[in-house]
Amino acid sequence: MIRFWGQPKFSREPLEPIGYELFLREYNVDSWEVPSNFGKFSAAEIADLLVRTAPQLPAKMTYISLNLDIDQFVDPVFLQAFFAIKQQLTNTKLSIELTERAGQLNVSDNQLVTAAQRFKTAGFHVILDDVSSGDNQLQRVELLNPFVHEYKFAIQNFRPFASLEEIIPNLVFWRNCAQRNQKLFTIEGVESKQDLLLLSHYHADMFQGFALGRPIYLPTQDDPHNVIVQSNNLY
Repeated sequence: MIRFWGQPKFSREPLEPIGYELFLREYNVDSWEVPSNFGKFSAAEIADLLVRTAPQLPAKMTYISLNLDIDQFVDPVFLQAFFAIKQQLTNTKLSIELTERAGQLNVSDNQLVTAAQRFKTAGFHVILDDVSSGDNQLQRVELLNPFVHEYKFAIQNFRPFASLEEIIPNLVFWRNCAQRNQKLFTIEGVESKQDLLLLSHYHADMFQGFALGRPIYLPTQDDPHNVIVQSNNLY
């Protein structure tokens, strides 16, 4: 059995929850776990879960984003599955986050551009997750810019550090890139009120992090009343 867990995304002004980033989790024996192999879940399974989850979301949580690994992102079957259910996601604006995971397939620049263009043409917002980390460096960002709606800068990818001030120059670089290219800019990994106070000066559009909200279980329409939602290390 699979379900989504959602971490709230907060607008900066006013600071309030406006949506969720969705994380796929699998029930194993007696707890929910991060799947060891995301590739075993088909596009149809994930799309069906979206349809059953979306009507249960709070009315104000209209912006949801779904992570796709790079090999899923370039697979047209995933676009087709999400486009087929788009009209059923009433009051929900679905974005696709291009993420990275160890052991993924090698994908060409042409495949990435084609996939991003197709998602945009189909009416989906594309989010580049973890800019400045892994392969989502400036070269890839510039390559996909015409089709991307949002950059996400993940503070947790740079921990541990002695002080948050250490990464501010890097954060400012990407904030400026977002402003120059007219993209939304999200800072994730906000873990304390002190983080939030400092980061609020850098004009992000949205924030995510444990200080604002940890991932929570998102029920479906057909969940049994005794569903178990406890687990360790779900993020």
